[in-house]
Amino acid sequence: MIPLGQFRDTFIIAIDDEGVAIIDQHVAHERVLFERVMERLTAGRLEAQRLLVPLVLDFSPSAHQALTARAAELERFGFEIESFGATAIKLTAVPALLKTEDCSRALQALADDLEGLDRGAQVQDALQRIAATTACHAAVKANYPLTYEKMTHILEELRATAYSTVCPHGRPVMLRLTRREIEKNFDRI
Repeated sequence: MIPLGQFRDTFIIAIDDEGVAIIDQHVAHERVLFERVMERLTAGRLEAQRLLVPLVLDFSPSAHQALTARAAELERFGFEIESFGATAIKLTAVPALLKTEDCSRALQALADDLEGLDRGAQVQDALQRIAATTACHAAVKANYPLTYEKMTHILEELRATAYSTVCPHGRPVMLRLTRREIEKNFDRI
């Protein structure tokens, strides 16, 4: 696919031999990062960035419990946490692929995801949820201008993914208009 540009700093407009594609840049990048995270996890763990000053974050009692119960799985993703009172969590390291300012939101989203996960759920289910949430928070956002090189990179990485039609949360990555559909709408066929 060859990127032509962006629409509203949210969608990549691209062409290929089949026609025109409109790609949600966040969803596409999320899919790419999710697969990269899962690939690295099979080899061991994600790279972590130790914080110079730990963050102390307050959670609901159930969210606190969900996070502390999955601390070992979270550590594989680069989150190093420890209980810091009844509802507080001390965060000492974060995944290197996340920006520090996104970490508290990502950890809250992880708590929400893990709270809904059955206590007896398989580790693989928990890992996939954590990977999906981590990828989502690390991916480029909507309303974010991309360079031509970044658009090209996302499209090349997307092409290399095993399952590139939806993000880990099930949202579609792209809308396609085939050449035939375009020609038909302009009464050329």
